[in-house]
Amino acid sequence: MKKFGILFSLVMFAFVTQSYAQSGKYGATPEDSVECVRYLNFYKEYFKNGNMKEALPSWRGALRVCPRGVIQSLYQDGQNIIKFMINQTKDDKYRKELVDSLILMYDIRIEKFPATKSRLSAYTFKAYDMVTYYKEDDMKIFSALQDVVKFGKEQTDQNILVLNMQYAASLFKEGKLTAEDVINVYEQLSALFDKKSQVDQSEAMAEARNSFETLFAVSGVADCDNLIALFTPRFDQNCTDIAYVRRVVQLLSNAGCESSDLFFNAVQSLYKIEPSYNSAYYLYRLCSARDINDDATMFLKNAINSDSIDDKTKGEYLMELGTFYYKKVNDYSSAAQYALQSFEFNPETKGKAYLLMGHIWAMAKVRDGEMPAIDERANFWVAVDYFVKAKQADPSLEEECDRLIATYRQYFPTVEEAFMHDLAEGSAYSVRANGLSATTTVRTIK
Repeated sequence: MKKFGILFSLVMFAFVTQSYAQSGKYGATPEDSVECVRYLNFYKEYFKNGNMKEALPSWRGALRVCPRGVIQSLYQDGQNIIKFMINQTKDDKYRKELVDSLILMYDIRIEKFPATKSRLSAYTFKAYDMVTYYKEDDMKIFSALQDVVKFGKEQTDQNILVLNMQYAASLFKEGKLTAEDVINVYEQLSALFDKKSQVDQSEAMAEARNSFETLFAVSGVADCDNLIALFTPRFDQNCTDIAYVRRVVQLLSNAGCESSDLFFNAVQSLYKIEPSYNSAYYLYRLCSARDINDDATMFLKNAINSDSIDDKTKGEYLMELGTFYYKKVNDYSSAAQYALQSFEFNPETKGKAYLLMGHIWAMAKVRDGEMPAIDERANFWVAVDYFVKAKQADPSLEEECDRLIATYRQYFPTVEEAFMHDLAEGSAYSVRANGLSATTTVRTIK
């Protein structure tokens, strides 16, 4: 039976050889075709069994005799044979020659086998193997990585995109690429990541994107001057492209460029495209830093009134709005209104709200009262009331509140002044000031 199998193989080999010889596909002459097919068959028998050393002579013969581009598997198998030889040799010069031969296998595939899938595979694995084996010139490796991107576009493997950024950053540090070169690479690859992420939300894709962004952030290129010079001229024409605007915001934020006009404009554009309480709050912070108070309060109110905000955050924002009205707008009535609303949504703000109310009343001016001499100090009674409430609501405020209580008690009326106005210690007293009203207790300096 074994002899029959061998005989059958020989018959089939003779038949196939004769067919190839007649067609001329495997050589310029029938004789060349026969020899080409013979080498192809011999090396493949060894190769498919993993016998690389035995496959090598016949593979070399096929490479020498067969027409260039005869069959793609000749070069694909050759890649594995050559990598086997690279890993076996300790001769640096021979190793370099083998690496050059490996790259040649990919170049022949790219040249002779134009089908998109086949060519993208050749570009991709050429780049990977150059990263692994080619030690001569990082610029050539980067060029090979760029070839994959230019040909494959959004079909490019995400790890190739990451390697592009890695080599671009490294070449910048070596002075072989300019800052503008690296930024252009970043934009090129970011656009591809955006497209790939639309159809692939896997963890692997997210990790690749994160690695890519981190490489750019630490490259030394992404400083404020470079980023502002790059994005400012292009921003107006891209200000409605959410992926572009997000990228600008993220890059400028990472580089600490929040005070720039470009960052301010980008966050505003992001809010217009995709309103959220987070972006509204961020715009409040930016407007506050620029002393654009009307816009600051508008954006913070937008954040507070968002349908998606949770109660805890809403309470915190109301507290912050009250503080803003107190410190930057000097509107004590609005400050008190929002501070007292805050703990309706977030009880944790109660202590801070009462503390702010104490400060508000300490600054209040009571006017047009029946007892001017008392009224001009009655606000301190209310202030101390709120400081006491504050430390009761939030024990962490106790030290600060005790200090404030001691400070403002000094301004209470004396016993004699209270007696002259027929005011008894502990009696109730109503106070109105700056649109606020309160009922407090008469106290004197002890």
